[in-house]
Amino acid sequence: MTTSQHLAKHLREFISGPNTTGSHLKEHLADITLEEANQAVYGLNTIAKLVYHINYYIEAVSGVLDGEPLTAKDIYSYDAPILKTQEAWKLRLDTLYTNLDRCASQASRLTDQELKSNFVLEKYGTYERNLMGLLEHSHYHFGQIVVLKKIIRQQPV
Repeated sequence: MTTSQHLAKHLREFISGPNTTGSHLKEHLADITLEEANQAVYGLNTIAKLVYHINYYIEAVSGVLDGEPLTAKDIYSYDAPILKTQEAWKLRLDTLYTNLDRCASQASRLTDQELKSNFVLEKYGTYERNLMGLLEHSHYHFGQIVVLKKIIRQQPV
């Protein structure tokens, strides 16, 4: 298996497993209601905002892999529109899963030479570094989602 195929495999396993953590996005997000997704606790980001934030960077990297310019700005990465319906929540999840799968497909086609080349600008490092960073970043926020879900469900009604 090439490095790019390995990275793509990890992206797909992040969505639906199995992976080394024994936990994946679809497993933990499948039963979250709109109310839970929007519920703020302890001044932290909501689950809905974290899903938006993860997807924001997935879309940015995926766009570059499609040959588009990098237009993402950290300052906008949490500018998630408030979700008002369960359908909007489902759409946000479906968009994330679709974009993750698209990014995995794109990543799997990169050659070793492309993986070692600069991602847009030298200051951003290589494609490989950015794909690994995308996985690490996504797992970090996924952990926050899991903890928030537990906190929300243990709170008295």
